[in-house]
Amino acid sequence: MSLTNQDRVKSMLIDLAGIKSFRGREGEVVYYITDLLSRYADKVIHQPVKDCAGNVIAFLNAKSKDNVLLLAHTDTFEIYTNWTKSPWGDIEEDKLYGLGVFDDKSMIAAMMETLITASKWGNSRGLVFAAVCDTEGFSRGTYELLRSGILPNVSKAIVAGPTNMKLFRGAFGRFVFDVDIWGLAAPGTEETGINAVIEAAKIILWAIDLPKVDGIGGSVAPLSIKSPELIIAHPDRCLVRLDRHYPPGNDPGVIRKKFMKHLKKTPELKAKIKVSLMKRPTPFMEPYELAENDDFIEEIQSIVEEVIDKRLNVDIYRTVSDANYLYRMKGIKSVIFGPRGGNHHSADEYVSLPSVYKVAEILAHLFKPQG
Repeated sequence: MSLTNQDRVKSMLIDLAGIKSFRGREGEVVYYITDLLSRYADKVIHQPVKDCAGNVIAFLNAKSKDNVLLLAHTDTFEIYTNWTKSPWGDIEEDKLYGLGVFDDKSMIAAMMETLITASKWGNSRGLVFAAVCDTEGFSRGTYELLRSGILPNVSKAIVAGPTNMKLFRGAFGRFVFDVDIWGLAAPGTEETGINAVIEAAKIILWAIDLPKVDGIGGSVAPLSIKSPELIIAHPDRCLVRLDRHYPPGNDPGVIRKKFMKHLKKTPELKAKIKVSLMKRPTPFMEPYELAENDDFIEEIQSIVEEVIDKRLNVDIYRTVSDANYLYRMKGIKSVIFGPRGGNHHSADEYVSLPSVYKVAEILAHLFKPQG
C-alpha cells in the first residue's frame, strides 16, 4: 500500500513547473512552497539570502539528535533556445516537460509530499526540508543555510539532483580559473604582433588534455573567451575562463597548484599570462565521498528494495552539488538522488512522472515511524 498521494505529487509538480523561478528571481516559487507547507509543518522559516529570493526551511518533529535534511533548489537557468514543448509544463504520456522539472522541481514536489505524509503520523523521524536559492549560480542559499547555524542537529541529508534513479555517495570538486593573456597589438595586415586570441587557443587546447596525462582524471572545460574587438588590429588582451573538475581523494591545494603550473608550460606560448581563481561570493566546492558500505546508504538501499524490489546503482557525482557544502562544512552525511528524466540544462527538459512517484514513496518510507 502506497504511503504517498500520487495525484497530489503530480498537482504540486505541475504548479511548480508553471512558476518562473530564474536564478535570483525565485520569489514566487518561494511563496508557493511557504504557503503550502505552513499547513503541515511545525514551523516554516523564510531565510533571506543576498542576491536571490532566499531559502524556505520547514521543520517537522525536528527535536531529536538525528534529524534528516531533504534539500532541493528552487532556481533554474534562463530558457534555452529550440524548445518544442511548453517550458511551463507540458504533459505527454508519462512525461512532464518544463524548465527545471528534472532539476529540481520534481524533487521539491516529492520532498513536500514526504513532509505532508509524515505530518499525519505525529511521531515521524525528525525532518527538515530546505528549498534553497542560487544553486545554479554560487550556491548562496545552501552556504547561508549552513553558515547561519539554523539547522537543528542534522546528521544526514538527501540532496536533490538529476541522477536518473542512481544514488551518488559523493561528488567531484571544482575550481574555475581566469587566465589573463597579454600579447602585442599590431595591424591586421602584419605578423609582427602577438595575437592574444591565438595564444588563448593554445592555452585551451593544452589545458583540456590535462586530465588525460596527469593521472588525476576529471575534466577541464573552457567557459568563456573574451577580448576587445579591434576590427583591424590583432588584439593584445584576452581573458579565458577554465573550469577544472576533479574527483574525491585529491587535495584541493595540490590540484590548484598543478593546474596553474600546467598552464604556464603551454608549448610555443608567446604571450605573458597571469592565472588566478575566479572571484566568487562563496567558497569553491571541495570533493567528498561516503564509504560504499556507509550505514546511511545501506538504510536507503533497504528501503528501495522494499519499495521497488531492487537496489539502486551507486556512484560518484561527476560534478559539484550542494551536498559538497553539507559534508565539507558540517560533516553531514549526504547522498544525491533524483528521478529519471532528460535534457538537463537544455531545451525540452523533462521528467518521468512514475519515477517521481517512486522517489516520493522511497523518501516517505525513510521517515515512517518504526513498529
